[in-house]
Amino acid sequence: MNTPQHIDIQDNTDITAEHSTNKFIQKLPVLLRVLGATALIFAMYSFLARGWQSGNDIFRYLLLLSHTGILAAIGLASGHYLRESKGARLLLILALVSVPVNFAILGSFIYSQTAMITATHSGDFPDYVSWTVDSLNTALLISAGALLILMPVVFLGFTVLARHMAVKLSLLFLFGNAAMLLPLRDPENIGLMVLVLTIAVSVATRAFANRQVAAKTSEGIIALSLQLLPLSVLAIRHLWLYTPNEFLFAVLCISIFLMLRQISSCLETTTKARIILDRIALIPAMLIVLPLGSALANVVFLPESLVLPVSLAISTAMVYDLSRRSQGYAGAYRLIAICEIMLGMILNLIFFDGLLVTLSCIVAGASVLMYGYHARQRGTFLTGAALVFMGMLQQLFELIYRFDLSSWISFAILGIIAIVTGSILESQGSQIRQRLNGWKNMFRHWEQ
Repeated sequence: MNTPQHIDIQDNTDITAEHSTNKFIQKLPVLLRVLGATALIFAMYSFLARGWQSGNDIFRYLLLLSHTGILAAIGLASGHYLRESKGARLLLILALVSVPVNFAILGSFIYSQTAMITATHSGDFPDYVSWTVDSLNTALLISAGALLILMPVVFLGFTVLARHMAVKLSLLFLFGNAAMLLPLRDPENIGLMVLVLTIAVSVATRAFANRQVAAKTSEGIIALSLQLLPLSVLAIRHLWLYTPNEFLFAVLCISIFLMLRQISSCLETTTKARIILDRIALIPAMLIVLPLGSALANVVFLPESLVLPVSLAISTAMVYDLSRRSQGYAGAYRLIAICEIMLGMILNLIFFDGLLVTLSCIVAGASVLMYGYHARQRGTFLTGAALVFMGMLQQLFELIYRFDLSSWISFAILGIIAIVTGSILESQGSQIRQRLNGWKNMFRHWEQ
């Protein structure tokens, strides 16, 4: 009686084991692709630290250039002969990822021969990241030859990822990589260049992706995101090898915010990846206050009392932008922006005095108030009203402190103000109450 049951249990065990084996076999190609991609990326970017020590710098770079070309060739051959698209696309993506490494080393070749001519040498750095050639002509010749290989790789890669946007994305990618060829190393120029390029890439990619169905696919998102890779390499290279300053850190905060914003804008609003990217973007949006404030403190024409308001305005605008693009957490981001601007302005009123401080508070409050009214957001509107009130109250205290209340002129001014205020309340009281009630009813329908 027990034999059939034993056979059924054994059959079920065999089926479970076979199912596990089949599942592992199905996942094995994905695992191999991940391991292969990780190894290739590590190998490519180890070139920037001269991970391979055989031969001179030119020979080592030619190995990297050959590596990039071979990746694209194998990817093309894999798709044509093996009829397998995933591995082919991955190899072409890795070839595109290696392009900024090529340009970074080419830029080092050019810089090694132009640093003394242009007087842009910004200090010593380790030998293991030094790439040099014998002459400027050699550097330019190698760069021209490398472009003959890199340009077809770029056009091929973007054609596979996003055919309808391939030409535009390829030209934009080459333009961003070309910035690494410039022999610039001082923090101000690098910071401005990274910021301008980030803004240009963000605007251009948004225009390219407009009404393009391919921009919402995984390949399209990768193609758009790759545009930010050369800018990231440019910024990281400077932070790693050269002495940064407060201005560069502030610019990098803005650039990182824009990069994260650009990537998240390619994703659906409710996806978990976009929510995580928005939360990460909150970090540079708030950290920018300190480096930007330190950089603005060195600006001659900017009064010291306006340093914090300007820094807060930029930081708050970045945080508020997150609230506009987020659905589930819009209120939380808006609350952070409100608390930041309120706390910063209160501290500015405490630490500084004078007409300029109060005017900055009133102007900031009026701007926030008008925007809150336009966007129909109660919290934003009330924050602006509170800032205006604080600025006017601070100025009132200044007037009281400067006026001599024992003089007849001060009493006369106070008396006139009291009489006129009473007349206004008596003659226009009903209209004022009606208007206040209308605003109250209107506020109830506004967003928090």
